[in-house]
Amino acid sequence: MNQGWEKNVRGTKGRRGALAVLPVLLAAAVGCQAAPAKSGPDAKAPTPAKTGKPVFEEKLADQLSAASRATAGAGSARFTSTVSYGAAGGAAVETTTGVLDYAKDTARAERAYTVPRGFPRTAAEELGRTVGAQGREVFGVEKNDVLYRTSGGTWLRYASSGSMEFVKGVGDIMGLAGEYGPWGGTLADLVRGADPERAPETGADGRRTYRVEVAGRDVVRLLPRFVRYPGADAQLPATVPMTVVLDAEGRLLSARLDGTPLLSGLRKAGVVEGVTSLTLDYVLTGHGGQTVPGVPAGERTEDAEKSVVDLTSLKAGACGSTDTGLGFVDKLREVPCGPSADLRVFAQKRIETTVRNKEPRGVGRGIATEYCRRTFPTVPQWTKDAKPRGAFSTMGGEHISYSLTDPDSTVSGDFTCYVSLR
Repeated sequence: MNQGWEKNVRGTKGRRGALAVLPVLLAAAVGCQAAPAKSGPDAKAPTPAKTGKPVFEEKLADQLSAASRATAGAGSARFTSTVSYGAAGGAAVETTTGVLDYAKDTARAERAYTVPRGFPRTAAEELGRTVGAQGREVFGVEKNDVLYRTSGGTWLRYASSGSMEFVKGVGDIMGLAGEYGPWGGTLADLVRGADPERAPETGADGRRTYRVEVAGRDVVRLLPRFVRYPGADAQLPATVPMTVVLDAEGRLLSARLDGTPLLSGLRKAGVVEGVTSLTLDYVLTGHGGQTVPGVPAGERTEDAEKSVVDLTSLKAGACGSTDTGLGFVDKLREVPCGPSADLRVFAQKRIETTVRNKEPRGVGRGIATEYCRRTFPTVPQWTKDAKPRGAFSTMGGEHISYSLTDPDSTVSGDFTCYVSLR
């Protein structure tokens, strides 16, 4: 299945419109809205666990892996993860701040993001954002489930026990439930596997600073999917340097990585054009004594699989909200047309056509886009509020079938014509 998206503004076509999510403050907000829904065991800070041999008594090659265990052994911590994409027009920055409970494998976090108006448009879309965008998103993790708080105060639960089709279809959000800790997709994932080749520098307070090399491809795996997927086949440096700092007890304090050397290969792969620098930072504070709040009393939780639907399922005239935590348009919540709506569908088109003696890719999207263009002026009651005025979008997926004995191919797919309302 080849996913396709096309945007048209008075007849001009853009490159992308499907958006992804990437890692992005909230120390104050976490503590503020974080009033636990109940007291008892969930309101208590986790008890530190014994982790065995002291970190600095381990072999050098094993010390950062041991540091990850010692960090988890503290029971809890506050964290800040920052990703900054520099460009001539300013840096796009996403900062995630929150609380981790290692013992219960839970987390609460907020992502804050800002993209300056001078940032490259296509690169912004590849990062899951739009030029000039800024905002905050609140998430929770409970073991392998991820929760997202909508602007209306409802929490959508993305459950790992959901259907395989749904879990695979919601993209990066399930990766927030970390494989190696309560919250995933940060430099902490790389620290545990790093292999120091030189002894660390020791500070007066006993902290150790390590200079290590990590695989370039492992760094790319932390980036948004529209960068990560092309980056999988890019010509990247084998390794890039990372600095890791542990406290006197061997617990992780910070990690910093300059990913700028990766950009040349990524640009050759067709992404992040105009991005001139890339830095990733991770900081842990308050080891032990932290608590992860539950869902506040009075705020309800919904099963995301029942609330989040495919854009192609919306009938003409229906409205949808992209306030799902997913960061892309093809899955959304159907809502009444009004203040909470982000888009309105004005047509659906099923494509099935035979392509003879030419490249079939893009044919279905082209037919669907032309259909949307012809339909657009016929439904002014649904398209009059388009932003920008006169703009519409086409989204859908192509399926291409070939025959071993016939040079022709068949292109099929379901496409949606819609206007943005914000």
